Parts: sequence; structure tokens; C-alpha cells
Amino acid sequence: MSVFGPVVAALVACTTWFIFRGITRLYFHPLSAFPGPPIAAVTGLYKAYIDVVAQSSFVHNLERLHAIYGDVVRVGPNELHFANPEVCQEIYNATNRWDKEESLYHSFGEDRSSFGSLTYAEAKPRKDILTRLFSKKAIRDAEHLVQEKVLGLCDSFLRTGERSVDLFYAFRCMSIDVITYICFGHSVNALESPGHEAPIILAMDASLPVFVRFKYSSLYKNMIIKCPPNISKVVSPATKGLVNLQVAIKEQVVDLKNNPEHLKTLPHNTTIWNELLKPEVHPDGRVPDIGSLFEESQAFLFGGADTTGTTLMHGTFCVLEDPEVYHRLKAELQQAWPDLEDAPSQSTLETLPYLSAVIRESLRMSPGVASPLPRVVPASGTKLGGNFIPGGTVVEMSSHFVHRSADTFENPNEFKPDRWMGPGGKDLEKWLVSFS
Repeated sequence: MSVFGPVVAALVACTTWFIFRGITRLYFHPLSAFPGPPIAAVTGLYKAYIDVVAQSSFVHNLERLHAIYGDVVRVGPNELHFANPEVCQEIYNATNRWDKEESLYHSFGEDRSSFGSLTYAEAKPRKDILTRLFSKKAIRDAEHLVQEKVLGLCDSFLRTGERSVDLFYAFRCMSIDVITYICFGHSVNALESPGHEAPIILAMDASLPVFVRFKYSSLYKNMIIKCPPNISKVVSPATKGLVNLQVAIKEQVVDLKNNPEHLKTLPHNTTIWNELLKPEVHPDGRVPDIGSLFEESQAFLFGGADTTGTTLMHGTFCVLEDPEVYHRLKAELQQAWPDLEDAPSQSTLETLPYLSAVIRESLRMSPGVASPLPRVVPASGTKLGGNFIPGGTVVEMSSHFVHRSADTFENPNEFKPDRWMGPGGKDLEKWLVSFS
């Protein structure tokens, strides 16, 4: 018997199995009635190709798919994406406690953080603790810390003289300085970097393609995450700034957990450690392990830098591009802020109607997270947009399709703060889903 006989038999068996599975998924799967690219129905590698090989925007691809197939598109063997804004309210609301889908939420190496917790039961205890850091009182208490970094941003602009400024870098430098100072008690001083090209920002940019690959290979993810820091910096020099910060934060976590009295040495008491290191706030009366605390710190780090910085950059560009918007906003600010040395409080700024409208429109035009956030339909199934969705199906919707919906927002691709003014603006607020 030829040695190739078993090999050929194995290849035939594998090929037959893949063909059988493909036909089953395409024609006999519970989602077979939903339209979409046939290749997406057959294999999850469809999304992997777009993200990893083509390296194109999945959201832009979704726009094309919805133009072809309608409001509901099957984008994976067991995955549906929706474009109807009403469905967004049905999936992401306070009463739904559907599980998160693992591939996205475990793709950042933050599996034990509040972000990475897949079930409501897992996430709630940690969320309840961290919510205190974002109460109105906590925000008021931290206001002076934010103002300090905003002034640092203004000083960095003055230092550039007549040279142009890259706002995408500048605003993210400010965001990362605010996050690291408020959350960890020590700023990375990104704003002091020449040209705002802070090593941490450059490193985060360089690491994003790696995180995308994590979605499709847990083996690759574990190999990279468990790589010793010194080796990581050699293999990927561009991520050195991020690796250095991660090492510093981990050292801080180890020190504070082993020596809680060192919390008193931090410059303020609004850090995440001031809450997370209290045994009494945890259901089991124990402080989480070092790995869990470190992963929570990473969730804060990545969750706030790009989202805030990108929205500020986009909003600033749109304001400067429209002279009418610019002069109207400037006039309102000058009236409320006549003396530059005497900055109004946040509570005062919140009462300015046109400023509030500009902020809302900036959030609409540049949602912090455009990527769809997948949820798993409960076993009993549910109705979404009039369609029955079987239990276990992964459903999702990008906020981009809500914020750019012509059915909800007139001229959705135009920056129009006035849409938020008056009674009509109040009705639109439920469609601002940047933080859903």
C-alpha cells in the first residue's frame, strides 16, 4: 500500500467535511434566510480577511453590504449586523443583560477587566465599584486635575509658535496625560513630547494591528501577551513606549497591593486604586489579584485615549472649517469667560447651549467606538427589527449607522450643531449612542 494512501484519504475526508459544513451553513443553518455574502455564511475567515489581510475598515465594508442586502446582513456563520437605528435601542439598552461575544472583548488582553467580563453577573460588581469614580461628585473633585492638563495642552500649542500642530497627536497626548494622572496618580507627560509625538501614542498606534489579529487567534494573542517585556521591545521596537508604561503600571500595582499604605503617597485620592484596593467593596471581601488589576488599568488606558482624542480632533476641525459655527461658539464662550485667567467651572460650561450642541455634534460625527459591539441572543431567542432571531446568534450594530442615519438626522454627513438646539434637539438625544 502506498504511503500516500492515508494522506490522500485524510485530504479527501477533510475536503468532504468542509464542503458539507459549508453547504449546511449556507442552506440549512437557522440564519440561512438572512441575506449576506455567501462566503460570510460559510466561514468566519471573511471578517478575518477584511481586518487582517486587506486591512480595510470593516465599518466601511458594512456600509457597502447594507446597500446591497438591506437592513440585516449575515456577516458570519452565526452573526448578524443591523443598520436600522431602532434595532440599536433593542440590542443595547439598560434592561437587556445579554452576554458579550468573546472574540472582540477578549482581543485586548483584558479578559479579567470590567471591559472583558462577558456576562452581566461578572461585570456588575466591578462596574459598581468603578462607577463611583465617574459620579458627578467625583468628576467635580477631579475637575482641577483635568484643567491642569488642558492648560498644559494650551502651553504646548504656544510652544510651537507659527508651526502647524497635528491635532490628532496633540489631543491624544492630553487624553493620555489626563487618564494616567487621574487613574494612576502619575502622568506620562506626553504633552511635553516634541511635535506631540509621544512614545506612548506612537506605541499604541503600532499595537492596534496586533490587537486586531488577537480576535482571530487566541494562540497568537497568548504568545504575544506572555512575551517578556525586554523581548517585546526587541521584536517590535515601535511598541517600546507602551511596554515601558505597562511595566511601570504593573510595578505600581504590585507595590500598592502589597503595601496599601503607599496609597497615601499618591498626589490625589481619585485614582482607580483608591477604590479597587479596598477589600470591603468587593463581594468576596478580597482585593482582586495583580493580573486582574493590571488588566483593568489597560482597559482604562486604551478605552479613553483614542476615543476622546479623536472626537476632540474631529470636532475642532469641523468648527474651524465653518466660519459661522466658529464665530458663534467663540462669542458664547467670550461672554461666559471674559477673563482668561478666571476659567469658569464645568457646571457653568455645561449650561452654555451652543457649546453643548457643538459637543453633541462632535460626538455624533466621530463616535468613540465605531466597531460593532457583539452581543449573544439568549437561548429563548428574540425579535429585532421585526425579525425573529434564534438563541445563541451573535448580533451587533455599529453606532456609525445610528449617527449617520438619514432617517434620524437630516443631512447626516454635515456638521450642524443647530440640530441639537430647541425642542427637536431633546428628541434626538436618545439617538446619540457614543457611550452605549
